[in-house]
Amino acid sequence: MTSSASNLIRRGGWFKETAHSEDRYFALESHGQRYRYTAILFLLTAGNPSHFHRLNHDELWFFHDGAPLTIHCIAPNGQYSTVKLGLNLAAGEVPQFRVPRETIFASEVTAPDSFGLVSCVVAPGFHYDDFELFTKNQLHRKYPKLPTVIDRLALDTID
Repeated sequence: MTSSASNLIRRGGWFKETAHSEDRYFALESHGQRYRYTAILFLLTAGNPSHFHRLNHDELWFFHDGAPLTIHCIAPNGQYSTVKLGLNLAAGEVPQFRVPRETIFASEVTAPDSFGLVSCVVAPGFHYDDFELFTKNQLHRKYPKLPTVIDRLALDTID
């Protein structure tokens, strides 16, 4: 990445869009024009998680460097699962992972004083109209059996 840290956008980690398709099309599920795909580099650090949110498109995650990330997923049927994104296959880590559309998910680096660098690709391309953040209260009401992870990775309020 050629950008300095000051060029990165802070949103539960730091990210920068690195690529998108040359053309756009009308994405029916989004009710609007979207790039065919978008890609970002995403840097997370210990203590700066990506908070619980949902996209209405699949998102592919690719691990590049640093400590492994834990991705916490709540499927549309309410089932909770985690995956370790990293390069140590013997430890059960995976170098890439698909977050299915409509999954509520968050990610974090759990190793102290560490970082994780990943790429994320969304198709159709990412647009804020297809993105939804969740508060602790919203998630506690819907998923009362997940208080610990919700308290750690959901926002108190959304500005």
